[in-house]
Amino acid sequence: MSRPQLKPGPLPKSCLTCRQRRKKCDLTRPCCERCLRGGFKCLGYTNHELRGGAHQEEPATPIPSQSRPVPSTVLASRSRSNPIGFNPEQSLTVSQNCQHPNHTCAGGCLAPSTFKLLHPVLTHWVNDGERSFEATLDAQACKSPSNGMIHIMCASIPPSVDATKIIEERRVINTIYEYQMQRVTYWFTVPPVSVRDSMINRLQNSKTTIWAIYLGTNLFRELGEDPRGAGVVRCINWIDKLEQRFSSYFHNSSTLNDAADCLLAELELAFFRFATINIVSGYAMIQKALPKFLFLVAADPSLYVEHPSGNLVVSLPRVLGASQYELKRFIIYDIATALVLGTPPLVEYGYDCECNPASHGLEWIHGVPVALVETISQVNSWRAGSRVAPLDDWRNLERRVLAWEPQPVVVEGDEIGTESVARLAVQEGWRHVALIYIYMGMSGASSHDSRVQTSIRQIVQLGETVANLPVGVHMFVHCVMVGLGARYEKHRSLVRKRLLSFKGTHIWFFQGREFCPVLDHLWHGVGAGGAPVTWDDYVRSRCTVLPV
Repeated sequence: MSRPQLKPGPLPKSCLTCRQRRKKCDLTRPCCERCLRGGFKCLGYTNHELRGGAHQEEPATPIPSQSRPVPSTVLASRSRSNPIGFNPEQSLTVSQNCQHPNHTCAGGCLAPSTFKLLHPVLTHWVNDGERSFEATLDAQACKSPSNGMIHIMCASIPPSVDATKIIEERRVINTIYEYQMQRVTYWFTVPPVSVRDSMINRLQNSKTTIWAIYLGTNLFRELGEDPRGAGVVRCINWIDKLEQRFSSYFHNSSTLNDAADCLLAELELAFFRFATINIVSGYAMIQKALPKFLFLVAADPSLYVEHPSGNLVVSLPRVLGASQYELKRFIIYDIATALVLGTPPLVEYGYDCECNPASHGLEWIHGVPVALVETISQVNSWRAGSRVAPLDDWRNLERRVLAWEPQPVVVEGDEIGTESVARLAVQEGWRHVALIYIYMGMSGASSHDSRVQTSIRQIVQLGETVANLPVGVHMFVHCVMVGLGARYEKHRSLVRKRLLSFKGTHIWFFQGREFCPVLDHLWHGVGAGGAPVTWDDYVRSRCTVLPV
């Protein structure tokens, strides 16, 4: 007996992304504006139209990237020839399989319309003298037995369609999109539209950054599959090769644009070193990037001031308020490494005015409030020997930190919920990180000081709020601070377990496993039996176990 054919139900009107997120769609076509404002990739209404049997007309004028899809075997051959495993089809599949906005498709994804902004760079991002990177990736393709079939398929494409250009466009656009999808889960929040547009504009004209992102996509894919596999080793080898190439670019062309591009790309490589090798390797990369940072600052007189001693110093508030993303990112790395390593900052900073309390343009990535960034930097400067007001009295910094109030980070289109509370927990945790650093690093208090122990308890409680959320990756420095004052073995075991969780793709600044031996040396040395320790004790343990 034949089964009666059921008629389809009413067609849904919302875009696929709003349906998955259970949000009310504004029905704007071709892309929902609510998705774009919130930083999400609108998956469109295509499936609805196909389900209803709607016929889509072909565009009257052929467009190279849309006239005819490139055979998947052509793209697959490029993937097989790639020693670091790039598959241009994977990033397309990822976006279609996402079922929850808090996972891989979390906010900050580039909308399809923004991909078009990247097309101009694809025609010139590799010139005749710079094809060694691509040539290496394609070396094995010539030996592939399917080469003949690929050539036949390419030959069947009409002359009006540039198959090579289509492949390169799809590869690079999908690479950038996949890299963003890999890391966006760990961003503190969705970037503002102005920041996102600025970054897209940078990508349009920076082949060095595209190379770094291309490598990062493969690196984090390999880390997600097998952190100790051969693919990760190959990516690490490419870090060294790209580093040499970027250095040669800077020396051969000392223009400001080239210096900015190289600095941004080198900072990306430094992060790759932090994530895959160790903090010492990444720190060495930051040191190599210092001349480019100073070159860019020296070109803008508004970014440096005269120190009371007569020296010229970099104005921290002015650089954090500048539009150059690469300068602000360098400062964040410099401040963070000086904090956790106990080393003097690479740059001598001046504090001639207060930072804009609203944002330093990086808070959406790192979650560190600008007022607390400045305070931590000031303690770094004091430890490096600066005694200029307000650094002449640690109480000045304490008062400012205690008076600081966290600002709720609200993502447009999302209701206040678990993630908003988690972001506030991270920000409040940074307050206590700054207080512990002031007390132990500046005023000379030990880990047994009641103020230090109070802040440690607060960080532990706040950490429980974000323990199982992606935003918890921003609590690495908090864990190190708690480890300094952990007096009992059960607390030390919890710190060790939490630090070991910062590995693979779950890394924002540094790997946690590197700091477990440092804390073990501290706990079983000066801090044996729960004895009090000082900040200098921590620095000595770090120098012994993790020399730089």
